[in-house]
Amino acid sequence: MSVDLNNLSKEQKSESIAELRRLIGDDNAKYDDRMLLRFLVARQMNAPKALEMLNGYFDWRKTDGIDNLPIPGINGNPVMQNVRGYKCVKDANWEKDASGMPEEFKKFYSCMGGGCFHKVDKQGTPVFIERTGLHDVKGLAQKCPEKVMLDWHVRNNEFIFNVLMKECSERRGEEVEKHTVIFDCTGLGFHQFDMTGLYLLKAVADLDSKVYPERLGKLFIVNTPALFARAWNIIKKWLDKRILEKINICGSDFKDVLLEHIDAENLPEFLGGSCTCSHMPGGCVPSPYLEAKEAHTTEEFPHTATIGNYAHKHEIEVPREEGDDSGGSGAARDVKLSYRFRTSKKAVQFEIRHRKEEGSPETIVVPMSSHDSHKDVVSAQLLVEPGTYVLHWQKHGGAFTLLTSLALDYSVDLAIDDKDEVVEKVTIHGAQEPEESDAEFEDAATGTVRVPVSPSSENQ
Repeated sequence: MSVDLNNLSKEQKSESIAELRRLIGDDNAKYDDRMLLRFLVARQMNAPKALEMLNGYFDWRKTDGIDNLPIPGINGNPVMQNVRGYKCVKDANWEKDASGMPEEFKKFYSCMGGGCFHKVDKQGTPVFIERTGLHDVKGLAQKCPEKVMLDWHVRNNEFIFNVLMKECSERRGEEVEKHTVIFDCTGLGFHQFDMTGLYLLKAVADLDSKVYPERLGKLFIVNTPALFARAWNIIKKWLDKRILEKINICGSDFKDVLLEHIDAENLPEFLGGSCTCSHMPGGCVPSPYLEAKEAHTTEEFPHTATIGNYAHKHEIEVPREEGDDSGGSGAARDVKLSYRFRTSKKAVQFEIRHRKEEGSPETIVVPMSSHDSHKDVVSAQLLVEPGTYVLHWQKHGGAFTLLTSLALDYSVDLAIDDKDEVVEKVTIHGAQEPEESDAEFEDAATGTVRVPVSPSSENQ
């Protein structure tokens, strides 16, 4: 006979707890009723199964030394997730170079999209916000073994359940044992659907179901693009039925839904609230990934793209010298095109084509060939003539599947020598790359940049 776990009567709860306490025997003093009820609910109010789960939980804590872990934010230990709006731990950012930060956590720091224990909802329970769409999933797969991810996750769980919830309980005047979670999928693209990375998510979900039952109150997944459905078809199979019941997938129409549960002053502005946390670097939910990207992208790889079922191309125009109408190469100056690129996981095929003017046939400048750009950065330089150059990347044949897309980082530079010992190097930072969207499944992103020879030519 099935039990409606969402509408348990007081009698059902007390009878099941009493039965579980009889099975526990002499160790009853260690457990409060709320804890026992969480394990009972996780096992459909079956007392013997709840006892088995409870014993496994304590065996895990003892074997893995959970009670000896330094809890983030306490006794001088650094926080391992951003924190806003609590008294027990002042507002703080996760700093990878903070004293006491495990070396293993520093390695994957820049791959994290950003998360924050951000104030409370209308019920007084902690809110955790994650910028899911910004995660570098492929980077996580490479830099964060499952054991390390679970270690980091457990420390943050111990922090919210034993530190933040304690403060929330004191504020509310009754026990708080659940939290609200928001996953913001802004920026989500199919380059993130890497099975190794997704299995990290599965490992976290499995652990939570096994040793942290009934800790989730509500989960809102917002700003979901159409491609989310593909990933969700995989992920939902890993989740317990009880977890699925608590998930609300809101797409882009989410603001009113969130504001029903969270006061505007406690909800970040980018999620429909009024909070900005302007007193803190990075605002409400700082992003290590964006921080790293801003620090390094313009230095080495201004452009990023995803090579999925279709190729990626980047067009750049080499302008004619002023007054050159001959269609020639513009002998008064040399123009050199330099490029660098790297890819994730697999080799890529690459070529360069040239057309003298719009509508003219393209000629191959650099023939299509395979490059182990997942192992070493590929770089080269060549003399070019006026016209449009098309840099073209594609996966090897037979690899066109959603879950094996490649992440591409690249730069394209023009160096113009006026033969007067003055060299103007123009780094192309302005390629018109479209934002990732559902259209990525239908066509490759393209970029076109037009670079003036000199400032004067722009004004004539």
